[in-house]
Formats: sequence, structure tokens, C-alpha cells
Amino acid sequence: TQSTGSSGINAEYGVMGLFVFILYTAYGLSAFPLNFIKARGSAAKELEKLNCNRIVRDEEERLLISKYADGRPMIPADRRRMEKLRGDKHRYNELERLLDSERQSCWTKIQIFLRPFSIVLGIVLLLLSIAFMSSLGVTLADKFVYSNFTMGYFLSATHYHYNPMNFILSEAQHIFPIDYVLITLLVFYVAACTVNGIRRIGIWFFWVKVFEVVPHRTMPQGLLILSGLFSCAMVALNQVVLVALPTYATYGSQHYRNGTGNVTVVPCDNHAPPGECQLTQFASIIARFTLHANFYGAIVTYLITAFVAVYLVGLVVAVFRRKRNILEKVIGTQAADEDDPLLNI
Repeated sequence: TQSTGSSGINAEYGVMGLFVFILYTAYGLSAFPLNFIKARGSAAKELEKLNCNRIVRDEEERLLISKYADGRPMIPADRRRMEKLRGDKHRYNELERLLDSERQSCWTKIQIFLRPFSIVLGIVLLLLSIAFMSSLGVTLADKFVYSNFTMGYFLSATHYHYNPMNFILSEAQHIFPIDYVLITLLVFYVAACTVNGIRRIGIWFFWVKVFEVVPHRTMPQGLLILSGLFSCAMVALNQVVLVALPTYATYGSQHYRNGTGNVTVVPCDNHAPPGECQLTQFASIIARFTLHANFYGAIVTYLITAFVAVYLVGLVVAVFRRKRNILEKVIGTQAADEDDPLLNI
């Protein structure tokens, strides 16, 4: 039927999007907040280091010139070395210009005053990432304990243990519209981490790096592929949120009357009487498709488990990895442009 076909298309895009989550979002969720915490390099110190390197190269060039001051022709090795030194001189001049422009820019001076706020923001975002991944881990553990492959790891009863994100959003429903604001911020944060992960890692075809994502310098084909990856990731985000926030994403802010004597109004969950609560649209699609194709629920569960595992590895790498200094960023930006004269060394 048309409904089944639509569910299948959403499922296929969701699976492709989960691979994007594993490859890019997992690392982005760890590296993006740490980027705000780690210290930023000093353009003045890097400019001084660049000048020292250029002095060494100039001295080497002077020695080569003095070696052949009597007019003898240079041997091929020295001639190649001289050409490389002269090419490096042009390269160093360009890098010095870019570093000096970076040092005198208004944004660099503003960042010095915003440094304390940047650290606080990074800590908050890091805690948000940890809470989000912890929520995924708790639900995945419940799926593996209380369900199995033949059921598509679908939980038909309320077996969820304490889930921090699910608890916060469920409690935030009592004060409108805090829960809507929080879920919107969470979606935007995961989307930003996905783009950040693609920008840091680049677009690869197996072991070949096809495109590098650099502001104002990314090739049109790279932007097209980035848009496709991002679209698939946003479809998969629905499935990830459904696992991270099982009760909230399944029933939203719905409530029902519990009991016949002392009636209380409680949030909807899997214990609600039939007809009292209605599944959200996406939860209904996923539940219907999982019940008809249990292998799909198992695949999604395994992929999200891999997503959590890659996040933990990426977090360790991001913590111990040195933040790129300004000179490395400048070189990386220039290298992304195939027509840039700095590549002709």
C-alpha cells in the first residue's frame, strides 16, 4: 500500500542517515564542544615562528648562492633545492600576510574577551552531548535486556530505566513551552554537530578524500554531497530521538486520566488504556514498520549502538588531540582551493 511504501522509503533514508551519524555526527558531538574549551592559538606567536623559519630558509638560499659565486653551473640537486627555496619564500610571504590579517582582525580581538564565555558554553554543550548519549545508552541496554532480535528490539512495555533527557523533557511539559524550546535546541545542536563533523573529517569515498569542506571554498559538487548527507542525517535524527527520548518522542505532551475513584492526570506511556493516548506520527510509522519487518528494528538498534561506541572513541580522540593552530588552519584553507598559487611550490 501507499502507507507501507512511504514507511519503507523513510526507513531506507533513515538507515543511510544512521551511517552518516556514525561517520560524522558521533565525532562532531565530541569535538564541537571541546573546540570551545580548548585554548586558541596566538597569531602573534605563530607569526614569529613563521619569520624564524623564513630566516632559516633565506640563510640556506644565501649559502647556495655563495657556493656557486664563481660562476660554476649548479648541479641538478642544488638547482632543485634552490627552486624549492624560492617557491617557499613566496609561500611564506602569503602565509605571513594571512596571519597578519588574522592578528589585526576585529574578531580576533573580540574572541579574547569572549574566552570565559566560550569555556562555559563548551562545558554546557559537552554535558548536553554526554546526557544525550547516556540516554541512548540506557534505552539500548533496556532493548537488549527486555527484547530480542525476533521482536526487532521493540519494547512493548515500560521497561525504561532512569533516562536523563527523557525525564527532563517529560517534566518540562508542565511549563509551556519549555519542552518545545528544549527539543528544538537539541535538534539544532545535533544538526550543528553533524555539519561540524563533516567539515572536520571531509567527504571521503572509502579511503580517498574527495572533497574538503572549507568556508567560501568548497566545490559545488562537495556542497551537493554535503546537502545529501545532511538530509539523510536529519531523517535518521527522528529514529535517534525516538530511542533517546522513548516516552516523550512516542507520546509527546499527551496526558490521560488514571483511575476511577481518585482520578489523577498522568503523562501518557505504554500503560495507558487503549484509546486514551495516540502515538506521534513518526513513532507510529516506525512501530508499524518494525512489527512487520523485525530485521529493520534490529539493524537500527545495532547502528545506533555503533553510533554510541564511535562517540566514545571520538571523545577520547578529541580530548587528547591538539587543537589546530591558526597557521595550520590557514594552510588547510588555502589547500582546499586547487587554483591557489600557494600550491605551486
